Amino acid sequence: MEGRIITISRQCGSGGHSIGSELAKRLDVPFYDKEIIEMAAKESGFHKEFVEEKGEHMNSSLLFNIARYVSYGGRGRYEEYQPLQDQLYFAQVKVIKELAGKGPCVIVGRCADYVLRDRKVC
Repeated sequence: MEGRIITISRQCGSGGHSIGSELAKRLDVPFYDKEIIEMAAKESGFHKEFVEEKGEHMNSSLLFNIARYVSYGGRGRYEEYQPLQDQLYFAQVKVIKELAGKGPCVIVGRCADYVLRDRKVC
């Protein structure tokens, strides 16, 4: 399994965590699930519980985000005014790409299949 990265998409109650954990154990590779939340929290500067709670379930209002950007006069870079949902997503993307860059592993959830879609070893 040289260089392979396995991603497991899941839904609540699907057993993705258990399957991924057992697969990683049998293949003797690192397993990442909830650890990504902790790493993304560190990357983004948000508290771990906030990332865990809001990372997948936050609703971003387009109207709110436009108003927020306009209230700053539309000046500056978009990155400075990104909605919280985007900030959390990009922090998780960075973490997932870094983990995949380290070598073979099993990653559960967090849209890892989409994030790593262009990698041939995934």
